[in-house]
Amino acid sequence: MENAVGLSPELFKRLSRLNRELLRGDLKTGDRVAGPKEEAGGLAGLTLEKVIPGEERQSHGGRVYVVRRRLEEVWPAPAEEGGAEPGSGRDFLARYRRVFLGVGRVPAPDNLADGFRPLVLSDPGGVMYLDIETCGLAAEPLFLVGLMQYRDQTLVIEQFLARDYSEERPLLASVWGALASAACLVTFNGKTFDMPTMEARSLACGLFQRPSVPAHVDLLLEARRRWKKVMPNCRLQTLEQLVCGRHRHGDIPGGDIPAAYHDFVRAYRGQDPAERARALRRLQTIVHHNALDLVTMADLAAHILSEESAL
Repeated sequence: MENAVGLSPELFKRLSRLNRELLRGDLKTGDRVAGPKEEAGGLAGLTLEKVIPGEERQSHGGRVYVVRRRLEEVWPAPAEEGGAEPGSGRDFLARYRRVFLGVGRVPAPDNLADGFRPLVLSDPGGVMYLDIETCGLAAEPLFLVGLMQYRDQTLVIEQFLARDYSEERPLLASVWGALASAACLVTFNGKTFDMPTMEARSLACGLFQRPSVPAHVDLLLEARRRWKKVMPNCRLQTLEQLVCGRHRHGDIPGGDIPAAYHDFVRAYRGQDPAERARALRRLQTIVHHNALDLVTMADLAAHILSEESAL
């Protein structure tokens, strides 16, 4: 073995080039899959509920906006798609079921790094994926937390959105409540960023009693163990392209997300319908970006646990 993943760097590069040429799973930006386009009557009637369908929930004396979608809504099949075409959402879901629920090719836990074993040992329905979006670097407020779990024969994504800064506390309380039922938490860089940020922001918001975090699998650690020597980097979207064989269209760069959210908070309560519409569309793309990150995390986990990823 020439490296931790069993491939020489030269072979890996050749496979990666071929993978890029054959990318089929195009994940589109939020405004192409969720919510209607502006109606002929203009922008005045464009609301959050129309652009990002969801519901308001009460939590810890406050309110939070919750968006709930099935995988098929986040990654819809093309109209001409007749089955589980390679690289499609249907193909991914079929593989996820095969690896986690069917007669898959999951290696024995002893063959995995210690930090990855809880993902195999936990009941598939108890595995919860988590990803957060914040207003900036560490200690800045967070405004969106996405959770994903297998239920009702598919992966269900539930996203908790603070429509302004005052809703951060009920958002966090709702997320901690959801995490209480998880058997295994899966993140990407969550041990360094997501969970410390949630802990710090919870303390800042006065949430001192929180459930214990379940077994925590950080996919970034496993990705570095396997691919650090042969990848240009181990960022999530790099792995999405080179391991999962997909690329995104119209996605928002992570560095632009805080400013886009601040713009939304200012514009949503403002009087300019065109500015509000632009802010809503940007927020829609942020919400979809978060959902796609969750999907990619699950896809990476399935690749790692199957022989398809002898990478």
